Amino acid sequence: MKRALLSVTDRTGIVEFAYGLKELGYRIVASGGTALALRQAELDIEEVKDRRALMQPSVLEGVELVAVTLYPLAAATADREMSQDEALDYVDVHGSALLRTAARSFKSIIPLCDPADYQSVLDSLRQYDRVHPDKRQSLAAKAFHYCAYYDTTVAQFLGGKWERLPDELAMGLKKSADLRYGENPQQQAALYSLSGARPWGLNAADLLYGKPLSYNHYLDLETAWGLATELADPACAIVKHATPAGVAVSDKLAEAARLAYRCDPRGCFRGTAAVNREVEEDAALFFAEEYVQCIAAPEFSAKALDVLKVKKDIRLVRLPSTLIAADELDFKAVAGGVLVQDRDNRPMDGRARVVTRRPPTEIEQKSLRLAWSTAKHAKTHAAVITRGNHTIGIGSGQTSRLDAVRLALVKSQERHPILPAGLPMVLASDGALSAEHVMEAAKAGISAVMQPGGTSDDRDAVEAADAKQVAMVFTGTRHFRH
Repeated sequence: MKRALLSVTDRTGIVEFAYGLKELGYRIVASGGTALALRQAELDIEEVKDRRALMQPSVLEGVELVAVTLYPLAAATADREMSQDEALDYVDVHGSALLRTAARSFKSIIPLCDPADYQSVLDSLRQYDRVHPDKRQSLAAKAFHYCAYYDTTVAQFLGGKWERLPDELAMGLKKSADLRYGENPQQQAALYSLSGARPWGLNAADLLYGKPLSYNHYLDLETAWGLATELADPACAIVKHATPAGVAVSDKLAEAARLAYRCDPRGCFRGTAAVNREVEEDAALFFAEEYVQCIAAPEFSAKALDVLKVKKDIRLVRLPSTLIAADELDFKAVAGGVLVQDRDNRPMDGRARVVTRRPPTEIEQKSLRLAWSTAKHAKTHAAVITRGNHTIGIGSGQTSRLDAVRLALVKSQERHPILPAGLPMVLASDGALSAEHVMEAAKAGISAVMQPGGTSDDRDAVEAADAKQVAMVFTGTRHFRH
């Protein structure tokens, strides 16, 4: 007699499937909770008490179909209260081995790991008394993918950091949400999380109000949230098309939001804002007057929610964690492959040094750090001009660095034609500057510059800065972003 071995944690449709197999003359072998469910459904089955026994050759003799689903480990590891030992207790070694064995022998055993396939297999057996070899192969491939995903979930839960990128790299991704479309309406899109990893970042986002987030919202949030949470003081970053449009810090979040929007009102219109403090009523009242599509914050006060929920087409997102996953990798798809690199999470460290005769003043230094953080999150080539505690001109995504500098200068002059006296203008660049760039900036009134340095143009750039009494700092680190 033909035998079917069933051992599932997801019991969706398993009773109906077992009844269908019985009608086709199969003897059902089951274990644990699966056996209990089938007995409760009054099915005559052969029960295996110990799941480890399923791997014994005598149990597998004559088996023509194996259905296995594994414990949903991704759900378990997402529980922040669960310890590592508790999570590892759920790792299903025997079920995984059984499914692999069946998949390897797909020419003689039908391997199933998805309840969605039960009905099509039953239909094929009823109509043809067999499952086509191509379908068997497809089911085997699906089973191996399923097992690989499961193993990767465990690996990602355990974490770890490589000293060098490995020769083989597997990723387990779990769909978090279907999105209406991608960057354009003709593109499919979905949000996936790293299966097994503790929820953090955008996958820990809680949509408090508004329509579901789109693909482009997530791209903008990635930039805005990364920039806002990099700043220590109350900060607001407004981003559009994954490019910073306005950034500011202040003692009060409401003032930071106002200054960020004022940097470039046209650029910030319909943008995505991220802040690194709870949004209270005063900040909410400002956002209620302007049009941003999405606001992300660690928290919103009850009064702030009341103010903002009256706005049409706004999305309010709570992102409780401001932590950066230092060991996370960055992936970019290319035709036929994937580019992999470490995340560019390195903060400004002790390598920054003054290279001109005149050092920056304390005010210039604070402005330079804001400009530098903004340039780091802008598209290369990027140049950012700040005045005091807010940006006034951002040039990014240019094919030449001189164009980026000029664009930042032009935008600062057009958006802010009249500036009150007393605060200096400073400039930061994500890549190295030459003497030509420094002279262009000095001519427009820039008093201090921050740049990576490290090129053959350094000496000339320093001499140009000294000639114009411009303070210059080399950070020793560039931040290209494409």
